[in-house]
Amino acid sequence: MRSENLIKALQSLSFTRELEHRHLEKLASLAQEVAFSEGDMIFREGDMDDKVYIIQEGKAAVEIRVPGRGRITILTVGPGELIGWSSLFPPRHKTASVRSITDTRAIAVDGTKLRAACEEDHDLGYTIIWRVAEVIAQRLKATRLQLVDMFAPSS
Repeated sequence: MRSENLIKALQSLSFTRELEHRHLEKLASLAQEVAFSEGDMIFREGDMDDKVYIIQEGKAAVEIRVPGRGRITILTVGPGELIGWSSLFPPRHKTASVRSITDTRAIAVDGTKLRAACEEDHDLGYTIIWRVAEVIAQRLKATRLQLVDMFAPSS
């Protein structure tokens, strides 16, 4: 996808909507479009992957492995949502697995280059870190709700 098309795509997604144009240009320069078929693993819990993904189209399941129970879906993400945020923070191991549950298109952003861009441009860094913090908070809430369901007393 050409840079101007990536910028337009980023403008339309909730995670990157309303970013300054110069920040969209920077993100587009660090990104590429990727596609996953239904059932593909986008990444696995524990992987060392440096990509951060913003879903453009389709749906994906965020899953964690629970001893004795296997993989548990903690939430489903769709267009405009960020996955792979752990690539932005040392040690960069994925904290969950993500599997496409429909054919899925995403924008993959190079996490190493994004971290460097955020260091270089603190306005970009401030904006990105706050948006990532919101994602982390949502994921923690979803995980907590799953834990409550798993450990709630049976009726």
